[in-house]
Amino acid sequence: MPFILVGCYLPESFAIDISMERNGDYRMSYRGLLVQPTITEALLDGSLDAEAEKEKVAIVLADLKRDSGVKQLSYSGRGVFKIVYERSSNIIRDKSFVFVRRNSRILEMFFYKDSNTVEIRGGFVPDRYQERLNALGYQMTGTINFRTKAGIRSHNAAEFKTEDGENRLHWEIKSITDPVPNVIVG
Repeated sequence: MPFILVGCYLPESFAIDISMERNGDYRMSYRGLLVQPTITEALLDGSLDAEAEKEKVAIVLADLKRDSGVKQLSYSGRGVFKIVYERSSNIIRDKSFVFVRRNSRILEMFFYKDSNTVEIRGGFVPDRYQERLNALGYQMTGTINFRTKAGIRSHNAAEFKTEDGENRLHWEIKSITDPVPNVIVG
């Protein structure tokens, strides 16, 4: 069965750090791996030779490098890319932000003017793909840390604490089936 997640990137062994000021200024970093599952699957089933792998890897590298937030990027083999990504901007001005691509929503952020809130949520893998990804040996593990002096309206973080007037939230992702991180700030 061919893989449906053709243009998709999946996070693996990652650390995401986000800080946000009350005025909407934010800094986000992602350090870890991105998996391109169609390359992984094609290599495992033998339908991709070394030359075709190079071509597909070149396409992925070019796609990811289009974003100025990519600071370091290298191919590790088996459809796995090591990446360091950093972005600073203002979510109130931008209205939304999606990392890494609209069809690969690892993390997304939205400003809602009517409620004057910002929602930050992790992406998820649809249930119909989870079994196939597990068969490929895909393991989603990582951490997400979020810091802000703004108010927190709701969250599903495993850890929440306030230090020196700063709210700190922490998620530990251990599985593809873990709940999707979500926080509403405002």
